[in-house]
Amino acid sequence: MGWGYIFLWFLVFISVISAFHWLPKQPIKDWVIVFCFKAFLSGFVDSFVVAEGLVSYPVRLLPDVFEIHIVFDLMVFPILCVYFNQTTLHSRLSGIILQSILYGIPIALFEWWAEVNTELINHHNWWNIFHSFLFMVLTFLLVRAFIALIRKYSDP
Repeated sequence: MGWGYIFLWFLVFISVISAFHWLPKQPIKDWVIVFCFKAFLSGFVDSFVVAEGLVSYPVRLLPDVFEIHIVFDLMVFPILCVYFNQTTLHSRLSGIILQSILYGIPIALFEWWAEVNTELINHHNWWNIFHSFLFMVLTFLLVRAFIALIRKYSDP
């Protein structure tokens, strides 16, 4: 087992531990919806991106089952999206947009570092780190808008 797998298991451990931090915060229902919706979006879009040959993940957990990077798509990104939604709960639109960019920058920098220094990700063809950054920012905003609509139209 290489250090890439050890790093992935470390991220799984951190993700599970972080759930004990974000899950108890009210409203719990909203955070679970945010987590699930972001996981769905990330996994769904990443499946297409991988199928089109724009990104590959040479080192990933359960490689015989998934082509996508389940640790990032189904754990890390959704958890970050929950934190994003928690920190923007009472923000105005300008603050929400700014925070989505601020959350996206370290993720993009990490992805760039991972591509250069590890076997966790490879970009192909025209896809690059800017596209990943843009996807992350847009999905943070989309999920934030989705949960805002749910709050607006749900029963009090």
